[in-house]
Amino acid sequence: MNLMVPVIAIVGKSGAGKTVIMEKLITEFKARGYCVGAVKHTHQAVELDEPGKDSWRFSQADSDAVAVSSPSRITIFKKLDREPSLEQTVLLLGDSYDIILAEGFKTTRAPKIEVCTTGKTEDMVCSESDLRAVISDRRLPLKIPVFGRDDIVKVADFIEHEIIAAMPSDMYVMINGRNLPLKRFVKDIISSSILAMLGTLKTVGIIKTTQISIRANNGMADSKTRKKAGAPEGTPLRKNT
Repeated sequence: MNLMVPVIAIVGKSGAGKTVIMEKLITEFKARGYCVGAVKHTHQAVELDEPGKDSWRFSQADSDAVAVSSPSRITIFKKLDREPSLEQTVLLLGDSYDIILAEGFKTTRAPKIEVCTTGKTEDMVCSESDLRAVISDRRLPLKIPVFGRDDIVKVADFIEHEIIAAMPSDMYVMINGRNLPLKRFVKDIISSSILAMLGTLKTVGIIKTTQISIRANNGMADSKTRKKAGAPEGTPLRKNT
């Protein structure tokens, strides 16, 4: 329910060098003791499963999601009927990270830093008003900070002090996989009530982030919905949204 992990999107045209900047920032933040998550946006279908493997066989049997768990890693294959937003993707990662760096997602509302190699503002994918900073190989006539491609330490400092430190507490409510926009006072009422109740539990220490998932009606459709869908009595229905 709460999505409190700071998310920074590294955007720019194809070939601008976003991946190199992502790699350097991940290394820098890891050196500072951060637990770092990374997200990559692509327009192409990604197939990570191997034909013949057990997980592949589960997918071929039309399972909607397959998770492969091992002592050191978990891999999830999940079918989608639409492209997820950055917020939805981050929700799948969970909240056990100090920062999440995302490559791409130029339309996201998360703070964005653009990588621009040509040094021309007309070649940028985002307007200055949508960006927090720019990384370029040349100086640009911008009012926002412009860093060189080798200024990774300075970029990390900027993210720490100017973006993460300034982020207010926030809350995201996801219903059936979709983000439900809420007014600030509604968020404050819900979050303060939940945190107050959780804070009374003896086993709870300092609360940094909270995720709550509620399964409505035990996942079973009511009798009217079952009849409309033509499903037999007691059949769980999955609503595609």
